[in-house]
Amino acid sequence: TKVQVVTQDEREQLYTPASLKCSLQNAQEALIVTWQKKKAVSPENMVTFSENHGVVIQPAYKDKINITQLGLQNSTITFWNITLEDEGCYMCLFNTFGFGKISGTACLTVYVQPIVSLHYKFSEDHLNITCSATARPAPMVFWKVPRSGIENSTVTLSHPNGTTSVTSILHIKDPKNQVGKEVICQVLHLGTVTDFKQTVNK
Repeated sequence: TKVQVVTQDEREQLYTPASLKCSLQNAQEALIVTWQKKKAVSPENMVTFSENHGVVIQPAYKDKINITQLGLQNSTITFWNITLEDEGCYMCLFNTFGFGKISGTACLTVYVQPIVSLHYKFSEDHLNITCSATARPAPMVFWKVPRSGIENSTVTLSHPNGTTSVTSILHIKDPKNQVGKEVICQVLHLGTVTDFKQTVNK
């Protein structure tokens, strides 16, 4: 008989709760369930659950996580408030009678919603419109302009907190043509495009 564990990867917003679930797909229950974080050298034990001892959380994870679905066939761990350190893959180990250890892996990805600014500035005989988006993973910035042939330049900056800023500047050589017209900055993040509109006034 093929025994397996069903898991699902999750993507959650920074500083919100997140849950990872494992389900043992054969009819029998495990004797003990262990959750581990995958590390470069060897996995780190986080928490175990068994009928005899209940939930035992390792000191490093005391205030961070708990088992929120107490089962020996279905097990869920919940992080109360995810940080970037929590991003990674986690193993659930079902220690069974007769089959030994059966494991599954679920991965957690942390995202940050884009913060966007859009503004413009006249200088001498040209106009610069700047659109900046900061998010995790890195956003993409596009322009929708009334006519083609307008140049733009983009700068990408990675921040220590795990976010990335993408700043695009639209260089308009004949600003008079642009006055009263709408420019749209489009920000693409995790498959969603959001429009930010700016009308240029002289």
